[in-house]
Amino acid sequence: MIRRILTTLVLVLAVAACSETETTLSTGSTVLTGGTTETTTISTTTTPADSPPTTLRGQVVTEVDIVARLSTANGEVLHIVIPMGGYTDVDLENFIVDLKEGDPELWGAEVFDDPDAPAAFAVDEANRSDEQRALLEDHHLVSLVEGEIIRFQGPFADLGETIIGS
Repeated sequence: MIRRILTTLVLVLAVAACSETETTLSTGSTVLTGGTTETTTISTTTTPADSPPTTLRGQVVTEVDIVARLSTANGEVLHIVIPMGGYTDVDLENFIVDLKEGDPELWGAEVFDDPDAPAAFAVDEANRSDEQRALLEDHHLVSLVEGEIIRFQGPFADLGETIIGS
């Protein structure tokens, strides 16, 4: 019985070591020895050797550079560059909410973390080069749209949008 458990464990660990994705394994077994029951649980996490470590971290936006102020019929739209950092979606959402609270009449904002990105954004979408598209894909982080919609962009685009206060 113990030999079968150990063989199974070795096979599971071997498969996990060959896997290209992160795998968490948890194996539990009950071994009967001399009238007593002993439970052994082995948990293992494996990450491929060539994968960079993943760390979730948040960073508060501490400084901004407003590189453009556009007046529209609905209100002002800002183009803002923030320092590159380890921002999370929550950090960016809080930044937009704080921006809106500081100026309730603000109609829109485009937030980037690369000083070249606002110039690429200013180019009509149909006329952008592949380099400009890539720059925006990596460095256009979030937008305030119609004064109340937070739309995640670039690396956060999968998160969609949310309405302030909802």
